[in-house]
Amino acid sequence: MFPRTGLKIARLLGIDIIINPTWLFIFALVGVSMGESYRMVFEGITLIDGNRFPQGPWSWVAGFLTAAVFFACLLAHELSHSLVARRNGIGINRITLFIFGGVAEMSKDVDSPGVEFKMAVAGPLVTFALAGSFMVLYLLAYSLDAGPVVIAPLFYLTSFNLFVGLFNILPGFPLDGGRILRAAIWKATGDLKKATRIASIGGQAVAVLVVGGGVYFMIAESPLSGIWLLVIGLFIFQLSRSAYRQTLLKLATADVSVGDIMLTGVPAVDASTSLTDLVNHYFSAYDLPVLPVTSAGAPVGVVAREDLARIDRSEWDLLNAGRVARPLSDETVVSPGTRLDEVLKTMLSRLEYLLVIEDGELRGILTRGQLTRYIDSRIKG
Repeated sequence: MFPRTGLKIARLLGIDIIINPTWLFIFALVGVSMGESYRMVFEGITLIDGNRFPQGPWSWVAGFLTAAVFFACLLAHELSHSLVARRNGIGINRITLFIFGGVAEMSKDVDSPGVEFKMAVAGPLVTFALAGSFMVLYLLAYSLDAGPVVIAPLFYLTSFNLFVGLFNILPGFPLDGGRILRAAIWKATGDLKKATRIASIGGQAVAVLVVGGGVYFMIAESPLSGIWLLVIGLFIFQLSRSAYRQTLLKLATADVSVGDIMLTGVPAVDASTSLTDLVNHYFSAYDLPVLPVTSAGAPVGVVAREDLARIDRSEWDLLNAGRVARPLSDETVVSPGTRLDEVLKTMLSRLEYLLVIEDGELRGILTRGQLTRYIDSRIKG
């Protein structure tokens, strides 16, 4: 659900800042909307004491500047989460801005309710502080009669940050309020699974309310705002449901190593083995996506079923396993003691297998099929 691609635009406090392409759409939408709001001021609709924006491009300049400052505030919100995480031993690889705001990519999951609470509460506190700061500047500019070019953006930035802060403290996962709720229940019960389930239900309830608001706006007020609320509500609903599943995965793999569930007794194919023998005597007998290839007893690579499918059968007697083997890589080799949760994400997303090697010797293999069967059995059990 969260974006994995984008363009790096900066590095702040040791954290890469990434812009996902979807962010450009929402930035343009906010900038144009604000510019249109400001433009109406000098077309006869007044906002502040009858004053109007000056003629020319100033309404659009103010609109996109307001959008830029607003998204800088969202970035500050995410940075606050990230700095608290790093202070508590959780690395932050990057922050990605996308259509629904921002997300920080953590190196590992939160392992205590105290850390969860501190991380979750940091974002709303920063956002409310920004709302208060813009409010002070707005009142100062208003008292000095600085004009709508200054006053109106400060008013909107105060409103935007106040709304973001209030919305984020709603008690539903994955919003910050939902994380605060989960931390409180986790602390009180010591049961992460139960805490996540309740916070997830809260998230689904919040999502239904947001969708209901979207339907209302579509019918009675602004169709565009209504559609936007509908999309946000559906996004929250999906994330709140997946959060519980992710917690079950975490609990299923906690304190388990690769060596605990790997398949042992895997045959090592000598590099001199012909492809014909490889098919007839190895792949036909073992239901594995790959087979390890060794030379002088040491693992040197793997041969996959799909590799053989690309080679003409007439060449199977001429070629051997060593000629077609894929070389080993750091990504596909682990030790038996590697924690299962450290390889969970990559295996479920893109890796079909991991070779388990220790002291230069093959100990076993872990396939995606084995991993999913193990997780399913733990979750159902």
